[in-house]
Amino acid sequence: MLWRMSTSCSTESSANKLTPRKRWGQHFLRDERLARRIVELLACQPGETVLEVGPGTGALTEHLLRLPIRLVAVELDERCLALLRERFPESAFPQARFVHGDILEYDLAGYAQQVLEQTGKKLVVIGNLPYNISSPLLFRLFDTARLLSRAVLMVQRELAQRLVAPPGTKEYGILRLACWVVAEARLCFHVPAWAFQPAPEVTSTVVSLRFRPDAWSGDTFQRFRRFLQAAFGKRRKQLHNALEDYVASLLHRSAGEVLQKAGIAPERRAEELSPEELIGLYRLLEAERLDGCA
Repeated sequence: MLWRMSTSCSTESSANKLTPRKRWGQHFLRDERLARRIVELLACQPGETVLEVGPGTGALTEHLLRLPIRLVAVELDERCLALLRERFPESAFPQARFVHGDILEYDLAGYAQQVLEQTGKKLVVIGNLPYNISSPLLFRLFDTARLLSRAVLMVQRELAQRLVAPPGTKEYGILRLACWVVAEARLCFHVPAWAFQPAPEVTSTVVSLRFRPDAWSGDTFQRFRRFLQAAFGKRRKQLHNALEDYVASLLHRSAGEVLQKAGIAPERRAEELSPEELIGLYRLLEAERLDGCA
């Protein structure tokens, strides 16, 4: 079944109705073909619930509401919210709910849990992310990964490259490793600046995330993130120096001892290690910590 669609306002004309606010990093997507392509990547199934982050003027919303899904769209800008409610009134689109709020303060885990209990399906996420909140929002998604099915997100190209960067590159770091333990990331396609109003000074990239059923979460994920912050916090330092304070506070031992036990040369740097090596080192540290607490 296809939901009835209003045709009173096109994607491009909607994008031109409002003046984007720089402080929120707003760039409204105005290319309908690209909007449709992004929504198609989500591969929505009947009965799923989709959370749209920052719908703006409704470029993606328009195509989402043609699908047999439930939609919750969280928007900070009251002007956009008024436009969305005008374009997609509740009387015509009862399956949609538009929420005024900051997505970084939204109870994502609570809502995802509620969706799972009510529908038996995990929450799906989509959004053209404002550049200034992309990284913190990704970490919120990572922390909630066990309750999420998948996501299709548009982010700045440089940030997207950090999600899939190989060891030994300048992009390889905390974001790559944090993503590794919760999701499979794939870069889908780039979006040129002219597709937005106003045109940003950077290229955007659409990213697909498929969250792992066994994704790390809660305290385990937060501990791993602190380990990564220590390992990558001083990229120029050799690993035994970068981890010295972290290991000492955790185990009251030298980082060199632990690295030797892990079979990792102490003079190597974090960006030279594969994800498997870094995860193995983290697991060893946690095992030693728990043994010390026993």
